Amino acid sequence: MLKAGFSKIDITPNLGCCLQGHFDVRIAKKIHDLLFAKAAVFDDGKNKICIVSCDLIGIGKDEVKLAREIIVKETGIPNKNIIICATHTHTGPTLIWKKDTTITHGVDEKWLEALPSNIASAAIQANCSVKKTRVACLSGEEHGVSFNRRFLMKNGKVVTNPGICNSDIVKPVGPIDPEVGVLAFGRDYNDIDGLIANFALHTDTVDGYDVSADFPGVMNKLITNIIGDIGFVYTSGAMGDINHANVKRNPDKKYEYFEHASRIGRVLGSEVIKTVARMEKFRDDVTVSGERIQVKLPLKDYDESSIRKAREIVSSKTNCAGQDWPGHMEEFLSSMGLLRAQGLGKGEYATEITGIRIGDIAFVTVPCEYFVEFGLEIKKKSPFAKTFIIELGGDYLGYISRRESFEQGGYESTGAAFKPEAGYILREKTIELLNTLHKKKGEK
Repeated sequence: MLKAGFSKIDITPNLGCCLQGHFDVRIAKKIHDLLFAKAAVFDDGKNKICIVSCDLIGIGKDEVKLAREIIVKETGIPNKNIIICATHTHTGPTLIWKKDTTITHGVDEKWLEALPSNIASAAIQANCSVKKTRVACLSGEEHGVSFNRRFLMKNGKVVTNPGICNSDIVKPVGPIDPEVGVLAFGRDYNDIDGLIANFALHTDTVDGYDVSADFPGVMNKLITNIIGDIGFVYTSGAMGDINHANVKRNPDKKYEYFEHASRIGRVLGSEVIKTVARMEKFRDDVTVSGERIQVKLPLKDYDESSIRKAREIVSSKTNCAGQDWPGHMEEFLSSMGLLRAQGLGKGEYATEITGIRIGDIAFVTVPCEYFVEFGLEIKKKSPFAKTFIIELGGDYLGYISRRESFEQGGYESTGAAFKPEAGYILREKTIELLNTLHKKKGEK
């Protein structure tokens, strides 16, 4: 008999904190909506698994490690069965790249110190609230809110976010993933206790100085209004090259503050609700389990001379008034890539992938902003009936992109810490983990 429990803990920072996600310094002036660590725990009577998704841009592996240790101690959930991830909102507090002041602009150490225990508290409360349930999984589709943000231009170059109605745009160079994955827990479609949703879209639709969970917060509010105050865990799919910018939209339309988030949240929230209403087969005879493997990824090469030059370039380009967005400066981005590589080590970096399954449904983490093409390939080769990628799980490594993107140039690959082969190593190891997880599903 399957049991499930849901909970959430407020992790909203204090006003005056630095917001992370853009190159400029942004000091929080207002709380637009609260940030949460949202947890779900599942128990089949023999095994337990846990997902905690946080309204943050990412979570460092040190904080993840501390939170997991508390969860294991207080709940008995095996460490390898715990996923801690971030939604990637760009209007939350600074907490990653702490040694790189050109990116973070300051960290609230007191808030950060409390984060692991707050994350753990969400999981502990969810574990205490488990009750008998049934589960169903179904996917909806949404094609109108996400767009591949890398475009081939008439001059043959590839540019990230070239601008609305740019006449030099030829076409996008990659796809999107329209799947809106939904797991529902409850008696049936009309009696729901909690939901997990997954979609591949960059959580960066809100600018300015207000703290916000972005569109996942709007989704949660809509679902609460329609279904009730149930558990809701949003996870970001492979969206490294996906955002909300429709370059073909009417250039005369001026969007008000938060309008993108509001519209996208309502569209995706409505698709989740519609998908739940279509569910017919709820089961309670499923089992759960988890697996984790370590992965080593190759870092870009650097030496003392290249790092010294990179520091000079980044220092001269950051926050220069009147200059173009630094994301379009190849020299700046290349320097950032080397500094990020140095911050992670030399030669290669050891990270992890975690997979959990609920019956014939799998969730698998990647520790980065992963290109959508990789996500689609993993889904296609997975042995599970449904597989959902969870970005920024267990670590935060920035962008890991396609080999061709290094040849084409652009924001994601030029500013990345890793060599081109990293994405393919991660893809193969992820598929390997899914096969291992699926094989153990049949063992008694």
